[in-house]
Amino acid sequence: MNNLIDMSVIGPLLRSPWPWRLVRLALLGLLLAMAGYGWGQHAIPGVPVRDPLMYSNFATYLFWVLWIMGVVFVAALCGRGWCTVCPLGWLNGRVSRFGLRRELPVWLRGFVPVTVVLLLLQLAVYFLALHRFPDYTAGLLVLMLVLAVLLGLLFQRRSFCLLLCPAGTVFGLYARLAPVELRVKDTAVCADCAAKPCIATAPVAMRATLGGLTARWRARPEGCPVALVPAEITDSSACTLCLNCVRTCCNDNIRLGLRRFGADLAPAGLGAGESLFFLVLLGLLTANFAKVHVALREKIFWLPEQAAQLFGWGAGGFYPLAVAWVALLFPLLLLAPGMLAWLAAQVRVSEAGRAGADEPAARLRLLPVLGRQAMALLPLVMTAHIVLALVKFNAKLGYLPLVLQDPGGVKSYLALNVTRTLPAPGVLLSLDLLKWLIVAVLAAGTGVSLWAGRKVAVTPAGRRDPGLLAGAVISVLILAALYGAVVFEWLFVR
Repeated sequence: MNNLIDMSVIGPLLRSPWPWRLVRLALLGLLLAMAGYGWGQHAIPGVPVRDPLMYSNFATYLFWVLWIMGVVFVAALCGRGWCTVCPLGWLNGRVSRFGLRRELPVWLRGFVPVTVVLLLLQLAVYFLALHRFPDYTAGLLVLMLVLAVLLGLLFQRRSFCLLLCPAGTVFGLYARLAPVELRVKDTAVCADCAAKPCIATAPVAMRATLGGLTARWRARPEGCPVALVPAEITDSSACTLCLNCVRTCCNDNIRLGLRRFGADLAPAGLGAGESLFFLVLLGLLTANFAKVHVALREKIFWLPEQAAQLFGWGAGGFYPLAVAWVALLFPLLLLAPGMLAWLAAQVRVSEAGRAGADEPAARLRLLPVLGRQAMALLPLVMTAHIVLALVKFNAKLGYLPLVLQDPGGVKSYLALNVTRTLPAPGVLLSLDLLKWLIVAVLAAGTGVSLWAGRKVAVTPAGRRDPGLLAGAVISVLILAALYGAVVFEWLFVR
C-alpha cells in the first residue's frame, strides 16, 4: 500500500473533503453534548462517595476515557491526523477568516505556551481533581470553545492549536514514529510546476449562475493549515494529513502511504523548545505510570512532600512543588546518568606541554545532546502512553452502554453501587492476557528506542559517537527498568 489515495474504495473518500467535514461536525456536536450533560453535575446528594459520576456521566466518561485515551491510538497510527478532524482547531480556523488575522507575537511562538498549559492542566488535576467531576469537565470544554473563538477573532488560523493545545505537540512527537506518511511522488514534478495550487492562499474569484441570475464572491483556498510545502516535507512532525494538497495538486503528485515504524527518528534530535516539552511529558507520564506501584510512587514524590512539610505547607503548597518536581526535575534526574556517560566520553587526556595539548577544548553543548536522548526515548515513552490507554480502555470500556442509556449517570451509579440491581461491567481482557500484552508492547518500545539510540548517535560526519550511544542506551534502559518494575509489581506480584 504505497499510495492509499490510489485504492479504489479508500481513495475517493480521502480525496473528498466531505467525510472530514462530517466527522468534524459530529465531534463538535459530541463536545457540546459532553458540556451539556456535565453542566451542573458534581455529585449525588446522599451518597458519601466524593466522585460518584466519574465513570457514569457522559462528560467525564467520554472526554477522559474515550476521547483523551482514544487519540493516543490515533496518534500512534496517524501522527497528527487527529488535528484534521479536531473540532476546536476547525472552529478556530473558521472564525479566523472573519477576524483580525494578526500574527502571533514572537514571544508567544514556539513550544513554551503549550508547555505552560500542560503544567497548568496538571495543577488543575491536582487541585480540583478536574477529571473526576462532570461539572469541572464541562467548564473546561466550554472554556476551550470560548478560547478557540476568541483567539480565532484575534489571530491567524491555528492560534488555539499553537498556544493552548499540548495534545497537538504530543501528536507531533509521535508522528515521527507513525507508519503513515504524506510525501510527493516526484520532487522534479513539483519543481517544474508553475501554478503550485497546493500552497496557494490568495482569494479566488468564484461565480454561480442560475438562469439569468449570477452570484459572485471571492473564496480563500484551504491551503495547508500549517503552511507546509509538500515537496519540502522531510518528516511528519508538522503534517496534519488534512489532504488539502492532494485535492488541489494539478499533477496528482502527492501520495499517502505506509512506512516502517520510527522512520522520522533523525540523528539531529529534538530542538530546544520541543525537548523542554518532551521533558515535561516524560515526567508527567512516568509519574502517572508509576502510581499503581505504591512504594515507587512514594519515592518519586518523597522530595516535594518533605519540602512541603519543611515549609509548613499543606496540599496547597505541595501540589505546585509536586508539579515542578515531576515535570522538570524528575525527568532530568532520569536522564542524568546518560548525560554523565556522554560527558565522561568527552574527557580528553593528553601529556601537558605537547603540541596542541594546551589548545582550548571544544565547547560542550548539552541541549543538542538532550534533544538526541529525547529522540531515542520517544518510542518507549509512546508505548508507555499506549499501555496507559490500553489499561483504561480494558477496565472502563464496559461502562459505555450504561453511559449511553443514562448520560447523567445518577441512575446507573445507584443501580451499580447502591441498589445493586445491575452487575458491574467486566473487563475486555483477562489479567493474564493483559499483562503479557503490556509486556510485549513495552518490550517493543524498548527495542525500537535502543535502535533509535544507535541512530541518534551518528555524527554529521557519518561516524557513530560512542558517548552519544552510551548515553542514549543508558537512558533507555533506566526508563525501561522503571516501567518494567511497575508492571512486575502491579500485574505479576499482586
